[in-house]
Amino acid sequence: MELNVNQKKAIYHESGPLLVVAGAGTGKTRVITERIKFLIEEQKINPQHILALTFTEKAAGEMLSRVDESMPLGYEEPWLSTFHSFADRILREEALSFGLDPSYKILTRPQEWLLIRENLFKFELDYYRPLGNPTKFISAMITYFSRLQDENISPEEFIKFANESAKLKTQSSKPQLKAQNEDNKYTELAKTYKTYQDLKLQKSVFDFGDLIVWTIKLFKERPQILKKYREQFEHILVDEFQDTNFAQYELIKTLAPADKNPNLIVVGDDDQSIYKFRGASVANILSFKKDYPKAETVVLTENYRSDEKILDAAYKLIRHNDPDRLEVKLGIEKKLKAQSSKRKTETQNAKLNIVTSSSAEEEAHLVVNEILKLRKENEYSWKDFAILARANSHLEPFVLELKKQGIPYQLLGNRGLFDQEEVRDAGAGLKVIADLTDSASLYRLLTSQISPLENSEVIKIVSNARRKKSPLWEELKLYQQESKNGGNLISLIERERERITKALPSEILFNFITQSGYLKPLVEEESTENSLKIRNLNLFLQRVKSYESEQSRANLLEFLDFLKMLEEAGENPAQAEIEDIDTVNLLTVHSAKGLEFPVVFMVNLVAGRFPTRNRGEAIEFPEELVKEALPEGDYHIEEERRLFYVGMTRAKDLLYLSFAKNYGGARDSRPSGFIEETGLKIPELTAKEKKSQLSLFQENDLKLNAPSSQLLSTNYPIPPFLSYSQLETFGNCPLQYKYRYVLGIPQKESHVLNFGQTLHRTLRDFHKEDLFSKNTTLERLLDLYEGHWIDTGFDSKEQKEMRKEQGRTLLKAYFESFPKKLGSPIFIEKKFTVKIGGVDVIGSIDRIDKTTEGIEIVDYKTGSLKDQKEVDKNSQLAIYAIAAKEALKIEPTTLSLYFLEHNEKLTTRRTDLDLEKKKEEVKKTIEEIGRSDFPAKPSMLCKYCDFKSLCPEYKVESQ
Repeated sequence: MELNVNQKKAIYHESGPLLVVAGAGTGKTRVITERIKFLIEEQKINPQHILALTFTEKAAGEMLSRVDESMPLGYEEPWLSTFHSFADRILREEALSFGLDPSYKILTRPQEWLLIRENLFKFELDYYRPLGNPTKFISAMITYFSRLQDENISPEEFIKFANESAKLKTQSSKPQLKAQNEDNKYTELAKTYKTYQDLKLQKSVFDFGDLIVWTIKLFKERPQILKKYREQFEHILVDEFQDTNFAQYELIKTLAPADKNPNLIVVGDDDQSIYKFRGASVANILSFKKDYPKAETVVLTENYRSDEKILDAAYKLIRHNDPDRLEVKLGIEKKLKAQSSKRKTETQNAKLNIVTSSSAEEEAHLVVNEILKLRKENEYSWKDFAILARANSHLEPFVLELKKQGIPYQLLGNRGLFDQEEVRDAGAGLKVIADLTDSASLYRLLTSQISPLENSEVIKIVSNARRKKSPLWEELKLYQQESKNGGNLISLIERERERITKALPSEILFNFITQSGYLKPLVEEESTENSLKIRNLNLFLQRVKSYESEQSRANLLEFLDFLKMLEEAGENPAQAEIEDIDTVNLLTVHSAKGLEFPVVFMVNLVAGRFPTRNRGEAIEFPEELVKEALPEGDYHIEEERRLFYVGMTRAKDLLYLSFAKNYGGARDSRPSGFIEETGLKIPELTAKEKKSQLSLFQENDLKLNAPSSQLLSTNYPIPPFLSYSQLETFGNCPLQYKYRYVLGIPQKESHVLNFGQTLHRTLRDFHKEDLFSKNTTLERLLDLYEGHWIDTGFDSKEQKEMRKEQGRTLLKAYFESFPKKLGSPIFIEKKFTVKIGGVDVIGSIDRIDKTTEGIEIVDYKTGSLKDQKEVDKNSQLAIYAIAAKEALKIEPTTLSLYFLEHNEKLTTRRTDLDLEKKKEEVKKTIEEIGRSDFPAKPSMLCKYCDFKSLCPEYKVESQ
């Protein structure tokens, strides 16, 4: 799509600060990436002199992949990352000069909670550590301390504030007891904040807020370091500027002070500032022109997403935030203008609709039936529909209705992994293995899908246990001896109990999931629900492995204690999602930020739900410590209105605003005031009209042929991205591909893969340093190896130690020989995306070297040595050569596999004809993936397959 006038102004901006006000759907991401490409390609700016900051790793990754094609040979990538990743990189590089440990660890929120809990009685706490419930305020204190960091308030500043506040109250002629108590609490919190910060330093750990404040501190106390980075970053770009907090903006201003007239571009939209609960300050974007008086302004108002009627209604709504908006403060025009082409809904459908109903259940029924109606009349896919709510709990009636009508759906951006039925079942299995007297967990297993018993048998066993006052496990064993039923489950539990002190928790969990039969029905009946269950089990397994990586000696009992503490801390990770699948999407408006859907239903739009009530903070933050300029209007309502605006502007074709008269309370609900602010009139339906409306939808139920179940299509869509590993797996066995990549079935950890990953990461980092002449000693190589060593997946301690020593030996041999065997590196671990057969084939080339013969592609291998014939036929090298030519614009002369365990490099070549043939092969494979029903392909490889216990074709005797 051709760039519009204002997009070009932003992209080709000459110099100095620039504010880009980018409304919803105006192509801001494209503007940022095109700006970076322009700087590299046209202005010949060294990519290392460009800093681009955004808010999610996903956004940073997508931006980098778009910019990647512009990268010149022999240059590192731009500094394109999140604020926290940027600060982390600076701190680790400069740590020693600032007295910090460069190998510090970053704490997650639950790890912060655990750290405070473990040291709770070291803090000078009274009110905030009630002896009846000592952990009551831990989460609230973490939030409070995080807020202090967002405002860049040091422990010393907070202590000073607490002391001065107490002093003022003491001097007052009429001291108030309540005020004095508040000041005592401030003093208590201030001392705790100081102790907590000191404790983290002692233990060499930081939380995410620390990364920003310590980087600011570093720059202010080490002017030479600040000077170095100011000179390096000739151009700075900040995405989603409205989401920055005070400290992040302070970091930007420190790096790019206004008096230097810096090349600083900030891109954002004050009307989409919705993360106050994370510390975001809309005041930053509102005050940017004041802080940078020489800054120019470009406003993007051409919207490429939504229908004009939707945009007009959203604009009427957001104007109610005046005068606390850029449009008023800067005197600019922000009204969005639709540029979208004619859509398939140019029919009798209205662009904006209001759905009224009497109850939550009826609201869900009406919405789901409207989805069925639209899908039939307009040829929409399920994935074209989104149901947005203010809170996750508001989506539950819609989940039930979609289930009832057999419509495939998934919850996006939704937390609650530990609450999922399948994860609770797996957790119950672990608890029983650890403690046979845990009758509650055993009962859960006996009533789950893996139970070998009928309900009547379970009732009998439970009754006997209750009557005898004996553990359920004992009664189960007695019953099994009499009936011979349930023996497999008992054997599995007893077998894994014997391994508690020897095996890792992840190994026990993997065995329980795979050997209990839990996966079998999920695999056999293919549905969206079952596919998500498999993925949730995989996420739980990864969570266990993550715990193991942080513990020197992890066992099941300790992991279960850790899990209990996570639950106390309120930690509940995100559930699984399936990308590129045809399902109705349910999500909160916050989760929908940055997304778009043809049809959007905003639901539960009543006072108290949207906008929510302002419940305040668990520990109130004093206004005196807030450094941002506060708005003139009601801050909470303005934030909620912006959130409503974000929800509306997710819709491309149709937008439905829905509410019910009653959600179960004694009183009827009032429609959200935001609906009227859009200019839409809320219809008043009589009881007769409501009855006829409902009966009409019920009649439609019979006509629309809703699917009877959430069965997945037998033809899975070709994924938009395919790696060489996926192509190779499909070639080896389509069913293995399906189990691994389509269904995402958990796999046993492989020491072979872990060893290979360790060596690849070690050589990547070593040669990246080598590329820029930093440190290329053998000692450094072995240090990197130690740091990247993956300690898990081995069959025994002896095997692990032998393998680790083998790695050291081969790296020593590699260090001695690589200067002779390899050329000068141009790229190290170069990522690529190349279009083949309409699909993006992605990958990463270990190294691209310049040699006396030309350009050489090198791929490291940790497996057995191949012969020359096999290397000449190697498909991976051919795909890398295609990617080098077409994506990286490099003509490789030679292609090599470097076998690290043998310290041998074997080289081959490919002609243009060879590469064309390989492209045709890949196209054919991609087409086969698109139409495949994924049959098994039995071979000698089957005995090594992680999925053989599920495979209908696997036969032990044939192997």
